[in-house]
Amino acid sequence: MKINKKVVVFAVIVGLITVAMLYQYITSLKEETLPAVNLTTVVTAVNTIPKHVVIKEEMLTTITLPSEAIHPEAVLDSSLILGGITSSEIIKGEQLLKSRVVTEGDDSSLGYRIPENMRAITIPTNEISGVGGYIVPGDTIDILVSYSEPEISPKKITYTQLQNIEVIKIGPYNQTEEQNEGIVTSLTVLVTPEQAEVIAFANVNGTFHFTLRNPMDDKKEEVEEYGSENFNTWRDR
Repeated sequence: MKINKKVVVFAVIVGLITVAMLYQYITSLKEETLPAVNLTTVVTAVNTIPKHVVIKEEMLTTITLPSEAIHPEAVLDSSLILGGITSSEIIKGEQLLKSRVVTEGDDSSLGYRIPENMRAITIPTNEISGVGGYIVPGDTIDILVSYSEPEISPKKITYTQLQNIEVIKIGPYNQTEEQNEGIVTSLTVLVTPEQAEVIAFANVNGTFHFTLRNPMDDKKEEVEEYGSENFNTWRDR
């Protein structure tokens, strides 16, 4: 049986056209670009970080993730949390969240902002003893205590018991018609455990007065006690 040459030529042409179209289709698939993915670098934990631990640089690393996978509270810059304290355990590889690291200046629990080996203690104050209410957090004060109990001193006496003490909180206020106005009723100060004992004893047995210091003046003066026994020495002071 003879094969019609025209049919063969037509079949070859159709085959070539089909191959060409298939090649073009495959090429277009290869050239098709995927949608752009936005990436963000986020801070994560190298290893599990326990609760109540100071964050150090070696504890942190960064990874790049699609932006939609980043937690809204995630830390993007490790320098923002270095020196902060974890308020809960952070698992290895977990994104660091701002709400789980307490840093200086945070409006969080006061306990996280107390330096190691220091204590916070509150002292009663009023308009007269508290420098007219002008003492604010960050100020430094001297603490004077007057005693009149015979068991402590046979005569009335005043000591400058602590100097250059930092105030970290004030309040609450004696409320007036306007909220947070008036004179504060207490000062919370930063002290050592030994100084805390002195303040606790003074609070039970004495009367406080405070003097406000210049922020740049941290010198401790040698001050003698003053009272009824050396009353006349006021002339030389």
